[in-house]
Amino acid sequence: MPRLAAKFPFARGELCRRVRFDMRGRDVIVFLHIQKTGGTTFGRHLVRNIHLEQPCYCRAGQKKCACHRPGGDKDTWLFSRFSTGWSCGLHADWTELTSCVPAAMERRGCAGNRTLRSVPAFQVLQIRSRLS
Repeated sequence: MPRLAAKFPFARGELCRRVRFDMRGRDVIVFLHIQKTGGTTFGRHLVRNIHLEQPCYCRAGQKKCACHRPGGDKDTWLFSRFSTGWSCGLHADWTELTSCVPAAMERRGCAGNRTLRSVPAFQVLQIRSRLS
């Protein structure tokens, strides 16, 4: 039987590092959706199944949910297909998102995020092993 190589050769420090995300502040999670990776399911979980102080508000029959910061009704902490729609185009890649997100947040009137270029944006994506 062939010996299998490590499936995910990430350094232990990378896998165990702690990241401080300030939902009440100006931090934003940008979800980079990659086709055929389970991203649709993960994206839905981000808006529907996370227990938050102020959960995302999802109307029945609507694809997008409002994910406002605690105590607010305008600024959003999540930039994803299920919170802002395809604001940067269908399956926008990292380069497109990097240049598009600040302007898209401004168009949405997210005053707290206006200087997104200088504010931490946490980029999240889901990957999978290639199929043989």
